[in-house]
Amino acid sequence: MNIKKAIKAFLVLMAPAFFIISMVSCEKAVQPVPINYGQDECEYCRMKITDPRYGSELLLKTGKAYKFDSIECLAAYYIENKDRLKIHSLWVPDFLTKKFIPAETAIYLHSKDLPSPMGLNLSAFKTRDELEKVKQKYGGEILNWEQVLQLVKKEWLENKHRKMHHHHHDMNM
Repeated sequence: MNIKKAIKAFLVLMAPAFFIISMVSCEKAVQPVPINYGQDECEYCRMKITDPRYGSELLLKTGKAYKFDSIECLAAYYIENKDRLKIHSLWVPDFLTKKFIPAETAIYLHSKDLPSPMGLNLSAFKTRDELEKVKQKYGGEILNWEQVLQLVKKEWLENKHRKMHHHHHDMNM
């Protein structure tokens, strides 16, 4: 086999790999998008998103962002839609810096003395040190993301379904 044929064979065999690499490298990185506070509406409760200490996001693999006014709205939406959406990532703001951090790696403070927009009183922190400083002032319990999901399910979603069922039951009387 001469050198020209060898090069041609190599290029024919490698073309699909080069194509795939070029397509992947051209893909737009899926990142949180800025929330327009006072204008954007929460995907879950439909309230205006006003507080950058709580505004959260769920990103689809397509890059589409769903915005939320609180961590509890993000968690409730995630619980109710995780099986039907192609979710890329979940983002919550660090309570002190207001910069987005991944929901799964954040550490949460659940404190009745630190109210969040929807009343479940959840705040997110990037580091345990930051959280501990705020906890000294406001008290509360420390949660991870799984515990946040359990809390939202128990305190929010089950109550919502109970109220809806109870209301429906009352109408049948």
